[in-house]
Amino acid sequence: MGPAPVHSPRAGHPRWRMLGSLTACLALVALVLTASGAAAQSDDQAAGTKSSGPTEQASREYLIKAAILYNFAKFTRWPAASFASVDAPLQLCVIGTDPFGEALATIDGKRVGSRNLRTRLITDTAQMAGCHLLFVSASENESLAKVLAAADGAAILTVADIADFSTAGGIITLKVVEDRTRFDVNRLAADRAGLKLSAKLLRLADSVIED
Repeated sequence: MGPAPVHSPRAGHPRWRMLGSLTACLALVALVLTASGAAAQSDDQAAGTKSSGPTEQASREYLIKAAILYNFAKFTRWPAASFASVDAPLQLCVIGTDPFGEALATIDGKRVGSRNLRTRLITDTAQMAGCHLLFVSASENESLAKVLAAADGAAILTVADIADFSTAGGIITLKVVEDRTRFDVNRLAADRAGLKLSAKLLRLADSVIED
C-alpha cells in the first residue's frame, strides 16, 4: 500500500476565497497609501508643463484620503447594535468644512461587507447620531475636544488629518511622510468605542497606541 495522498487546498473552498479577498483588500490599502507619493513623482516628471493649482492638488489629495477611509471601513468591525437593521448602511460622516468635495462621490454607495457605504456632511456634533465613521475636518481643530467628547462611548471610528489627533483621543491620524499618506492608530480609543480593528490594518500603521 503506497503512501497516503497529499491533498492540496481547493481554490474554490469558501475559506480560501475569503483569504484571497482579504489579501486583495490589504493590497489595495497598501496601494492607496503609496498613491500620493506616485502622484508627487508624476508632477516632478512633468516639469515645464502647467502646474496644478491649489484646488486640483486638494482634489487629488482627498481622492486618495477618501479611498483610504473606504479601506479603513473594510478593515473595521462594528458592534451589530450600532446598526438599525441587518441591511442598514454604514455611514461615513464628515464634520466641519468639507475638504473632500466630489471625492466622496467616488466611494458613496460602495459595498463594505454586506452593507452599502453612505456619506453625509454634518456641521454640528448634534448630527452625529447614526455615524459609524467620522472624519473630523481641520476646521474643527479648535473644537476638537468637544467633537471627541461627543463621540466618546459611541461606536464611531474617528479619523482626522489633524496633527496628534490620535494622542488627543481620536482613533486614526492621517499624515504625510515623504510624500506618502501614512497613519497612526490609538487602539485604546478603538477598544473604548467597541470597534475591532484588523490586525493587518494595525501592522500597516506607523505607530499604535496600546497604553
